[in-house]
This record gives sequence, C-alpha cells and structure tokens, in this order.
Amino acid sequence: MQCIPEDLSDLVFEMLRTFVRDIEARKPPLKAGWVPLNEDYVKKLRSINFCEVDYENMNGRINYRSCMPEELLLTDEGRIFSEILRSIETVQQIEALKNNDHEYLEAVMAGLDEMFKNARLSFWEMKEGSIPEKLHNFVLRPRWNIIAEKISHSLILNLSKSIWSMDGILQKYEEAEANDKSIDFDLLRFVIHEIEESFQWRKIIGFFKSNKDLLEALGLAWYVNQKIIDKGIEYLGAKLLIFEAAMKVVAERNGETTDSLRDKLASLSENLDKLVFEEKWGVNWNDVFCLPY
Repeated sequence: MQCIPEDLSDLVFEMLRTFVRDIEARKPPLKAGWVPLNEDYVKKLRSINFCEVDYENMNGRINYRSCMPEELLLTDEGRIFSEILRSIETVQQIEALKNNDHEYLEAVMAGLDEMFKNARLSFWEMKEGSIPEKLHNFVLRPRWNIIAEKISHSLILNLSKSIWSMDGILQKYEEAEANDKSIDFDLLRFVIHEIEESFQWRKIIGFFKSNKDLLEALGLAWYVNQKIIDKGIEYLGAKLLIFEAAMKVVAERNGETTDSLRDKLASLSENLDKLVFEEKWGVNWNDVFCLPY
C-alpha cells in the first residue's frame, strides 16, 4: 500500500483492529486503539501523520480525529474503522437527546412514523365473516399497501396525541396528511374509523399510556435505524453501539435499567396478544409494534 511504508502496514492494520475491538468492548475513544511499540516503530511512526504516539508509555494508535488516506479506508479494516467512527458520532447525537425533551420526542415521533410505514398492516378474524364486509373488501384492493401506509400514518397521529402533549411536533405530520389527495378519503376514513373506534385500539392506547417507555424505545430504535441506513453503516458491531445507546437513553429518561427495558420489550409481543385475545377480529399488532432488528 503506497500510503504506508511496507514495514509498517501490519502495525497500522493492527492499530485499526485494536481500535475497533476496544470500542466494541465499550472503551471510550480517548482510551481506545493503543498498541505497544518498540523503539524502532516509535521512530518510524513519526512519518505517518494519521498515527499518534504516547512516548512515555511506548504506545501508538491511529489518530481517529485525523484524515486517513482513501486507499486505507478502502480496505476491510479501514471500512470497519470508518463505520465505527460514524457510530461514535451517532451515539453522541443520541446521548444529547437525553436532556432535551423536545428533540427527544421529535426523534421518537420520527421513528414511530418509520415503524408504521414499514408495518405489514394485516388483519385476523376468529371466524370467517367477523371482519366488517366493507373493511374486508377494502383490504383486498390492489393498492392496499399504499393505503395501509396512509392508515398507519393516521394511527400514529392518533396514538401520539393520546399519549404525549406534542402539538408542535405533530403539526408537520398533520399537514402532510391533509395535503395528500391521492386516494379516496371517504373510504380511508371509514377504515381508520373502524380501527380507531374498535375496543382493541383503545386497549392498545391504554397499554402504551401505562408503558410509554416501550413506545419511546420502539420509536427511538426506528429513528436510529434510519440514521444507520443514511450513514451507510453495515458493520454489526457499529450498529449495536447505536442501538444500545438508544435503549440506554430511553431507560435513563424513564428511571429504569436497560436490562429491565429489554425484558419488557421481549415480552411486548405476548402482551399485545393478550390485549386482543377475546376480540372477534383485529389488526396483527405484532407486525406493527416491533423493533427494526
């Protein structure tokens, strides 16, 4: 590799791998990536401007704040290192939400919107004919997937208004809904009314009113998932850092541990099933209220 002296390439790659391992072990960036050096390496590393040396302790590492050669970033080690750096930046952005109620709820709302957009809105019935005929016929329409997204959008507005006081945050979602003229709104309102006026939807709202932390966890998870996609982060270790940070913020804001929050999320599907157990028909809510991973 032309950007690195041949006799230093193995050391540089080891520094990259060490930084990644240390970050995955939850070391802070300032303490991550240091490897022991001999005197010969200490002298030679002076010629590489993206490395730094701790002369007192005879350690060296990649300076993660420096601009690295493109040729190095195109290697597997360089790509993973770069994704880890992007994950660190994302984690810092997530942690900043902890003490900012408005931005936190904006992020949660954006994530819930993504969750509902990706939901497979489908129905079940205890026996054939339980679903209202007009609703059943509507679901069988060829453009159901497009319509389902719009229904989901309306449902998340309804749910959010019921749980949080966030009128300013919701305004842009309401305006987008009002300006959408692409489908038959009379039929759409009918379907939404059938769902929102059902006893099971009221149960769903009641459940999440008592478990706002779960709804916030779902929303923030989908929010950071979109950030992961936008930033082109594919390395699993980098993704885990981001999702872990999101769960930690939600847990701390709600006065609980991340372990207890994860346990509650693990039981979410079962609890949603219990809510609609005695209903004659309903939405498969487990395909709606779910994590992106």
